Amino acid sequence: MVIIMKIIEHRRHSIRVKPSKHISQEGVNLARKVGEELGDFDRVFSSTAPRAIETAVAMGYAVDDTFEMISQTPEKLGQEIEWGIDFQGYLEAYQKGGVVAEYAGELADFLKSLVEELPEDAKILVISHGGLLELSVIGCFPEEDYVSWGKPLDCCEGVRMFIDEGKYHNIDLLRENEK
Repeated sequence: MVIIMKIIEHRRHSIRVKPSKHISQEGVNLARKVGEELGDFDRVFSSTAPRAIETAVAMGYAVDDTFEMISQTPEKLGQEIEWGIDFQGYLEAYQKGGVVAEYAGELADFLKSLVEELPEDAKILVISHGGLLELSVIGCFPEEDYVSWGKPLDCCEGVRMFIDEGKYHNIDLLRENEK
């Protein structure tokens, strides 16, 4: 019996030079390079931030919709977590419960909702932000061993998650800057 799963590819936006809200030319170049290797998606979603939308477009995809849910984190989240920590640090913050665990669970549910009405072989791309991306991964796979995952995801890096009948089954780490 062959099981066909839905795929959620969730990536961080490309390079920008702060304080700009937009990706830089280097960011456009990186997004183009990554986009050339990705293939087709049934739907493409991003945060409302210009850098996320621009990343999807530079990758070669039109954005079907944008969402606040993957644009901003809850206000009190920063009191429970230090941004830029490694995956194990995010997991430890999640395991303490509180706002971190609640938000990670909400992200997992939100991502699942994006594919609910799509066919069983659907493949979507989601572009969001560092920190938020790691928390969504942990919300989807709280039992994963993240020690070997190491550092947080860099620009255009992400994960590919497989979902069937509303349940997450497998995850692949997608590192771009180690190729």
